[in-house]
Amino acid sequence: MGLIEDWKPVLYSPNDVIVPYFVPDTPAARQDIAAQYTTISRLDQGVGLVLHELQTAGHLNDTLIIYTSDNGIPFPSGRTNFYDPGVAEPLIVASPIDRSQWGHSTSALASTTDILPTVLDWFQIPFPTYYIHKKNDTVHLTGRSLLPLLGSFPEEDRWSIYASHNLHEVTMYYPMRAVRLLQYKLIHNLNYLMPFGIDQDFYVSPTFQDILNRTKSGKETHWYKTLQNYYYRKQWELYDIQKDPTELNNLAYKPEFMGVRKKLAGFLHDWQKATFDPWICAPGGVLENAGAFKEHPACLPLENNLGIEKTEL
Repeated sequence: MGLIEDWKPVLYSPNDVIVPYFVPDTPAARQDIAAQYTTISRLDQGVGLVLHELQTAGHLNDTLIIYTSDNGIPFPSGRTNFYDPGVAEPLIVASPIDRSQWGHSTSALASTTDILPTVLDWFQIPFPTYYIHKKNDTVHLTGRSLLPLLGSFPEEDRWSIYASHNLHEVTMYYPMRAVRLLQYKLIHNLNYLMPFGIDQDFYVSPTFQDILNRTKSGKETHWYKTLQNYYYRKQWELYDIQKDPTELNNLAYKPEFMGVRKKLAGFLHDWQKATFDPWICAPGGVLENAGAFKEHPACLPLENNLGIEKTEL
């Protein structure tokens, strides 16, 4: 463990950590979690150093502070996954204008795509009008300013967020798209016929190595999943987050939830279209949007038995 001059490591006992439901309760995983606690304490001290610099510069009381991260926790079902441990990120917004809401939380859904419109809103800068593909298709931000949440908490109109993943590194290619509502989440695994990829950092982690070794030797993993169902996933995954927060009961293929799946798939398709997603036709088709299809992009079938007909977008 490296040392930094103005950082004092805080060490934790593996016996004292809280093991979340998605991590095996084993000595190796507990040690891994304890190391994560130390990392978080280092981060906490680092944030304090930044705030101290703002105060020293005389700008602590006129600066909008936004704190978040780039992905979920680096444990099974976490980073690189669309299960809640993978997409749940810390998000703290502190405005010096109104401190009455400091320390409050909201159940409104938010995304890192909301950061840009929040900053533009803070500086009262309008988003410019421009286009990328076609003159009639102007670019629109899919995120929204978080500043209104610092006041009256209008949570009811923040009912959905979207997620996109293509790869973590080139050898961990597993494109996915997802839409998350307050009650339901729909995940579309585009390359579902291949095993879910494991990124290099996670592969060498004590927790995953312990899962591998226990699986290979036939020992109890103390995990809520198996490697088999972690690697191989259905094309569609639909979960009722309120009733099934661990996301183990896939409702996507149950007849009584076909209406929910179709509705969320429609939301997802509209978002992919709005963001010019090149994977919008996958896995059953390919997007053609150049040449003869420049003015009228279309999904053309690949005839790979994954079910898509020619569709104009």
